[in-house]
Amino acid sequence: MQRFLLFSLSLCISCSNDLQNTIIEKDKLNARTDVGKNIEVNYSEKAIRAAILTAPTMVKQEDTSFKTYFPDGIILKLFDSLGSISSTMTSKYGEHDHKTNQMKARDSVKVVSADGRILKAQELIWIENTRQMISYGQVEIQNKNEIIYGDTLFADENLKRYVVKKIRGIVHVAK
Repeated sequence: MQRFLLFSLSLCISCSNDLQNTIIEKDKLNARTDVGKNIEVNYSEKAIRAAILTAPTMVKQEDTSFKTYFPDGIILKLFDSLGSISSTMTSKYGEHDHKTNQMKARDSVKVVSADGRILKAQELIWIENTRQMISYGQVEIQNKNEIIYGDTLFADENLKRYVVKKIRGIVHVAK
């Protein structure tokens, strides 16, 4: 009985969980990271090409809740139902959320439509499922006759239909 008590006591003393040490050890472990260089991703909808994304670098970490990062920028070519390019988006940073099917572009975002409209923003979200674009920051959209400055934009991906909220100014362009 005395041996059992000694054994039990030694187990209690020798086995302890130090939460701080566990956290430090976990932080030393690297998450599995996949890195791709000069990548091209094809998006399709009902077997029809919807978009092609190209980027110099793609980063996916196993523990980052289904997101893929493009730290060196993106070029996203969007296609219409006939297979023609309807617009092209470029930015210095991109992030794709696979759960929501949304592409977030940041830093010097520029969208050029096939018919010449130009959208500039610091951040833009492309919603793949609805083929819409949203920006909640400052935007500038230029068409043949004017440049509109505002603070929020809702648009289709080819910039044919758009709404600019909180308009700060309109500049008419002379031909």
